[in-house]
Amino acid sequence: MEIRRRLTWRRAAAAALILALAGGGAWHWRRRQAAAKPAAASDSVKVSRGDIELRFTEAGEIAPKRFVDVASKVSGRVTELLVEEGGRVAQGGKLAIIQPGRTEAERYVPFTLTAPIAGVVMRYQKQGNYQEESRIARLGDYVTGLMESVNPTYLMTIADLSSLLVRMKISEMDILKLKEGLPVKVTVDALPGAAFASRVALVSPQADKDNNNLKTFRVEVALGGRDGRLKPGMTARVETLLDSRKAVLKLPISAVFEENGAEYAYLKPKAKGGQPAKVKLKLGLRNETDVEVQDGLQEGDELLTEKPAEPGK
Repeated sequence: MEIRRRLTWRRAAAAALILALAGGGAWHWRRRQAAAKPAAASDSVKVSRGDIELRFTEAGEIAPKRFVDVASKVSGRVTELLVEEGGRVAQGGKLAIIQPGRTEAERYVPFTLTAPIAGVVMRYQKQGNYQEESRIARLGDYVTGLMESVNPTYLMTIADLSSLLVRMKISEMDILKLKEGLPVKVTVDALPGAAFASRVALVSPQADKDNNNLKTFRVEVALGGRDGRLKPGMTARVETLLDSRKAVLKLPISAVFEENGAEYAYLKPKAKGGQPAKVKLKLGLRNETDVEVQDGLQEGDELLTEKPAEPGK
């Protein structure tokens, strides 16, 4: 009996210990969950005085300003390839020899393909189709010429790398922010710390549509300065300050509500149980987070960020 009582007591103690550990674990788990839970967003904001800046920032891709995709005039087989990728050629320099005809019986006078401009030999990449691998024609390839097809075989691209652009596609919501000649700053992901003073060179007058029917406008930025490290295809970021206001009254956009074309804010009641006061606003410059207050509010006013329910509803 004594042995049985000891065993029973040990089992009870072990069970109590397990429960205590489990309870402690649950308590610690709840503490961790509470610590990890994000703080609730404030239901009010204040009108303050400060600066507002409206900036334009967009990414694009570096590309040569002047380039030519090279195709043969005649169809035939590449029997000589006289250049390599990255090689420099003068205007009129020999690129390849094309032997017209598919068989020995069809052999005609060989055609010499020459460089239309001076520049660097690059792989041909179909514009806008980055899913298709870029390439340079190889020795022995059969190519279709310009005289026989509206879709000829492009053997390579010759690019003048002395003048580079940043090409971008801008949404119709942002295109009116840009104009030709606008000064911008360009940074390149591959060159941290480097910045290039540049200018907008082209704002397309009409939109392009993609496969999803989304409209974008083509914009080109003439890259200022020369840096031998810059290469076509690098990601570049274009930034500029469009407008700014110094030491003005401003409030977060989250406190602005639109009704019938007018904009309003709701003053937070000072007394518990009071009703919010609806105030019509006259607003100025705005960016993604803040807006300038020109009339209707004073510095320090506290505003609701949620539209209050109408009385009786």
